[in-house]
Amino acid sequence: MSERNIVVIGGSAGAYEAVLQIVSGIPEGFEATIIFVVHMNAPYERVFVTDIRHACSLPVAYAVDGERVLPSRIYVAPGGRNTLVERGYIRVQASPREHTSYPSINALFRSAALAYGPRVIGIILSGLLTDGTAGLWEIKKRGGIAIVQSPDETSHPSMVNSALENVAVDYCVNVAEMVPLLERLVSEPLPSLALRGSQPPKVLIVEDEGIVAMNLQARLEELGYLVLSVVSSGEEAITAIQADRPDVVLMDIRLAGVIDGTEAAGAVWRWFHVPVVYLTAHGDEKTLMKVKETEPYGFVLKPFSIEQIHAAIQLALDRRDKESA
Repeated sequence: MSERNIVVIGGSAGAYEAVLQIVSGIPEGFEATIIFVVHMNAPYERVFVTDIRHACSLPVAYAVDGERVLPSRIYVAPGGRNTLVERGYIRVQASPREHTSYPSINALFRSAALAYGPRVIGIILSGLLTDGTAGLWEIKKRGGIAIVQSPDETSHPSMVNSALENVAVDYCVNVAEMVPLLERLVSEPLPSLALRGSQPPKVLIVEDEGIVAMNLQARLEELGYLVLSVVSSGEEAITAIQADRPDVVLMDIRLAGVIDGTEAAGAVWRWFHVPVVYLTAHGDEKTLMKVKETEPYGFVLKPFSIEQIHAAIQLALDRRDKESA
């Protein structure tokens, strides 16, 4: 996928009418997935979903744990739990409450950003307090689009004002402008990051956190890289490199198995001369000293953006080519 096709919308006090106005303008052929979190008391939830169904031409339903993320659908987060997004799936879980909100806008936005990066459009509507600000910041950080309702139009502007004060918001618009804006953003191709050479670079990912590895693989493949495999231990990395000969290895340091990432990277360089770029949450002096001994081609601290990874891979490949010449 090269389009923005995940739209997450959050609101609270004063957002009810805004939501109905938005969904009433969504055309039948709108290809993105829309997920709403709106804070309200339990008795009003079913009325809210019913009203959205009557106002909208797309299928509308409560989010259900384990359901696939489908295009041209509207999902509404049920109360009492958090609605999250994993790659390809919706999760509805009793995860920790954030602020006073349950479900949490931050939780939904953050999970969508982690799973889909630049494909996400986040919108904050009228509401009290600050839920959604941290999640919108995460969407923006990972290349997505941040939109807020114009505070002059809201009955309770604190939620959108918090976002405007803390996030580099892309658009601050009235509700009447949101559907045309969404149609344009969804139809535009994502800006691509140029790859070097005529063949896609071959990448091996060594990462024992499954969700991190899955998201990284998906994002790299969207950019045109060929991910040969994903392994979780240093021993598996050495075997995979011997079999597949990648152009670059993305290496975590704390791994499953007997040897850690620095030991595996040292062996990779000694035996195969394949560039290694570290991806790690550990930047302490002891770790850095071990890293230096392995002659790495790059070092990126978590949490990272796909732009950082792309730049690190391209610099590593450029250095390799210059050294080979």
